[in-house]
Amino acid sequence: MSYILSLDTASDYCSVAIVDTRQQTSLAELDIRELRRQAPRQHTQLLLPMVDELLQQEAVDRHELNAIAFGAGPGSFTGLRISFAVVQGLAYGLQIPVLPISTLAAMGSAMAQSNLPDINAQAEKKSVFLSCLDARMNQVYWGAYSHDGEKLLALQDDALDNPDIAAEKMQQLIESQFPKTTVYCCGPGWQYPELSEILNRAGQKDLDIEPWAQEILRLGFDQWQSGNVQDIRQVQPVYLRNEVSWEKRQRIRQP
Repeated sequence: MSYILSLDTASDYCSVAIVDTRQQTSLAELDIRELRRQAPRQHTQLLLPMVDELLQQEAVDRHELNAIAFGAGPGSFTGLRISFAVVQGLAYGLQIPVLPISTLAAMGSAMAQSNLPDINAQAEKKSVFLSCLDARMNQVYWGAYSHDGEKLLALQDDALDNPDIAAEKMQQLIESQFPKTTVYCCGPGWQYPELSEILNRAGQKDLDIEPWAQEILRLGFDQWQSGNVQDIRQVQPVYLRNEVSWEKRQRIRQP
């Protein structure tokens, strides 16, 4: 067994990726193979066929998998359930461990990968990466990270807040820890006016970044190397929002 598979359906994208664990290289230079399709509300039909397609493309048998990394959330309730069901089936069937990865961290990792030359050029390599996803109901999921030129480091737990509260917390974080460094903003959740001041302050921004399997795998590979794997029976998706509140709000909106 020599491979790690990853997958994510927490956003409009459906993506799967694979990496050979025998690679002796830095996280930034990992040779990751990925299939990615933007397909809202088609994840159920696409995910398993995409897994099979990628395995066939790379000539890898399922029994050669060491572990499965997946976007554990936050994100779409339905999307998280779909990917988690597939992960459960594969992990139970193959009796292999899993690597749950924050979707917000995956976005921060993607932003860092595309800006590594700038990060490494900084004397202290201190930058802050702010990932943001629209959580609907006038709220956002957001995370804050730094990068040391090799690895992404979480600065706090991922959060769910109203946009004004999120903006206030982001501002406090920047002023207290990163007053003179570059701010990187990524993700599709920055459309709220309350977040505009933070977004305008960003030295770099990429609002098209989503939690893709490629970056989930990069972070998962790091966990794998550290021996930080989990049994599927001990893992659950990270919703952040109380599902009962979501379903109640949906019923209220129905005519």
